[in-house]
Amino acid sequence: MTEVPKRRFAVAPFLVGVFLLLCALTFYYFAVLRVDYSKTALLDLRPYPDGVEYFGQAKAMLKGEGPSIQIGYDKLPSRYPLGYPALMLPWLKILPKADSVLAPFRTNQTLGLLMLLAVFGFYFYLAMPVMGGCATLLLATLPGFFTFCRSSMSDMSDSALVVVAFMFAYLGLKEERRWKIYLSAVFLGLSVNVRVQSLFFVPLLLAMPLFPVRGMRLRWFLHCAALPVVFALAASPVLVLNTIQFRSPLKTGYDFWIPYFSEHHQLFSVHYMANNAAMLLRELTLRPKLYGANIASFFGTGTYFVPAFILLTFLGLSFIRFDRFALCASITGLTSVTIILSHNYHLVDLRYYLPLLIVLVAVAVLPVTWAAKNLFSKKQGIAAVLIFVLFAAACFGYPSRSGSNKVETDRSQAWDALHFTNPPRQSTQLVAQRRFLEMFGRQPGIVLSDIDPVYLNALLPEQFVAAPIDGQHHFRFSETWHYGRPEAVALVKRGLDQSIPIYALFVSQENMKKNVSRLPALGGYDWLEQEAGTQPAVLRLVRVGFQDGGTNTGND
Repeated sequence: MTEVPKRRFAVAPFLVGVFLLLCALTFYYFAVLRVDYSKTALLDLRPYPDGVEYFGQAKAMLKGEGPSIQIGYDKLPSRYPLGYPALMLPWLKILPKADSVLAPFRTNQTLGLLMLLAVFGFYFYLAMPVMGGCATLLLATLPGFFTFCRSSMSDMSDSALVVVAFMFAYLGLKEERRWKIYLSAVFLGLSVNVRVQSLFFVPLLLAMPLFPVRGMRLRWFLHCAALPVVFALAASPVLVLNTIQFRSPLKTGYDFWIPYFSEHHQLFSVHYMANNAAMLLRELTLRPKLYGANIASFFGTGTYFVPAFILLTFLGLSFIRFDRFALCASITGLTSVTIILSHNYHLVDLRYYLPLLIVLVAVAVLPVTWAAKNLFSKKQGIAAVLIFVLFAAACFGYPSRSGSNKVETDRSQAWDALHFTNPPRQSTQLVAQRRFLEMFGRQPGIVLSDIDPVYLNALLPEQFVAAPIDGQHHFRFSETWHYGRPEAVALVKRGLDQSIPIYALFVSQENMKKNVSRLPALGGYDWLEQEAGTQPAVLRLVRVGFQDGGTNTGND
């Protein structure tokens, strides 16, 4: 008779935790997994050049060419590390070629789902299913989380690796298992291959020096010395690639493509801290911000966190037991925040704080679990109810600011997340690429276009080569590689010498009329429109007086 109540008591927290997990997964399904990207402009892989370079690297790696981007016939290094493109490879193999542009989004959607399950599994392993359910629901409804889960950026893959590194560091210190701290170093090192900024979290390696010293001090010292080696080995792919491409492990694609910025601007300075802190304060107080410069505006509402979540986090600080891991995590968090605040103001976006925001879910959930235990207490009942109100506000994302600065501050992030594709929009560049293949996909060709050349080369079949019309493109600031009008003329002449058709692709008739004068001009040849009046507009370079299946519309 006494076993039944005990069994009910043990099962009840598990059921509550699973229920909250299902709520989180349901929201994630409708806010992220169910997004119909054909009704968005995201398939253009904006903002440039991030998405297109990640995608271009992944397609090159799939072909066995190594992480690179293609412009014309040139295979060039990317600005960005190879980690996120490598994570796309399974999806590139699964998706049909016509839908390969979905690979960046499917990768982040998958990583977000795995992270939700990992967070619940982490707390379930610690025998805290209710806390796990609350943490999972807080994470799923965190605006920065679901926004970048449906993006083409590397922030989610970087955050996932950093968060898992925190998990294993905690377990290693709590259970006194060094191999788990080594795993933490591995995941942290792998995150550097996704985003170099993950180096800001290196103080997490202090978990090994803080490990309890028992027995021989020499053994403890050797483990402390071995941990940075493990971290360096995990981070070595990007360092080796940088050495091969730029002759230095500390140089990146930014030094190749935009050397002027690194040569004439300080990347870190205390003078940037005030402006960077002001960005955080504007987000917290729902004041207008530089919405156009906010990358989250491409994939969501432009909001990363809501005041209710921050208030829960501050309340959670009073529930933290100060132990070795708390010391390690505090040093890591304060160091990374200080470095980000001192980073160049024009480069810092609030997405740099995304890994920390996700880690802070573990702090924000502490008062919620306390409130669950004291909800029916006479002394703490009112406080518990107020905490649940904050928890509900954080999950609904209310109040908050969404969209442009003209929108009121009484928005709900959860509601806006579920209406992301309303109204529907069109991916003009993908439509132009697909329409071009329908018209001319059976033969090789050289395509000049204002559409990003890396984007086109990643999507077009191998028999096509895409390049800019002239020197007005995203890659014109390099001191090492140049492409302007002379290079465009040389590329066209090369195609003509090899009897390769030369095309010009514009997303619309208006765009064609505005930019047709920029096309290379060769004596004896003229640009003739193919299928006049259609969208997109396609021109072909033909001999004067010769028409090859197209309609001469009088472009002379």
